[in-house]
Amino acid sequence: MSEDWVSENLKERLINSMRVASTPELMPARQGNLSVRDPDTGYLAITPHAYAYAVMNVEDLVVLDPAGEKVAGKHEPSADSRVHATVYRERADVNAVIHSEPPYVNAFGALGREIHTITTNGLKSSRGDVPIMPFWAGARDEAFALDMLQVMGDRDAVIWRNHGLVVVADSIELAVDKTIGVEFNAQVLFIALQVGQPQGLRYGGDSRILTSDLGD
Repeated sequence: MSEDWVSENLKERLINSMRVASTPELMPARQGNLSVRDPDTGYLAITPHAYAYAVMNVEDLVVLDPAGEKVAGKHEPSADSRVHATVYRERADVNAVIHSEPPYVNAFGALGREIHTITTNGLKSSRGDVPIMPFWAGARDEAFALDMLQVMGDRDAVIWRNHGLVVVADSIELAVDKTIGVEFNAQVLFIALQVGQPQGLRYGGDSRILTSDLGD
């Protein structure tokens, strides 16, 4: 049974986090997707494809095996399920993935610009400037996911150009916090750029937060 593959507690936490994230400011309408990995089994639960968040509950989640194959659920999984499964396979530190469509992140994405971290919360959320990569119709397979992970490096966020944000974390609650943090940083960066050239933030070798001119 699916209860053995992904714990009920994890699935309930996924639904609770979905309710926090599924706002017009982060995941408008039916955009985006969320997943968790059960560290005890390696199986994952993911939100279904094109399903309304307002009526979604635990029974609507889809369970996938570590290879990304559906093993339980009455709906089809998110179209990005292969991306999620590949992230979990390649990054042992990740137990939650969120793809969202926040407007300020999308604005930078539409311009083809990475998002420089200029707030401490933004830096903690992404672990550095948020890189950008191309996105195209059908770009949701394992090869695309591997390219994405290469672009991300050791960071926890990446922009899909014209198609939103992907954030990874150790827990689904932290993934929501990081998504909010990256979007907030993008909003502050957008405002600051209307006035002048803000100072960026980065981690030093001893994990201290250092300032730097953008582009350094």
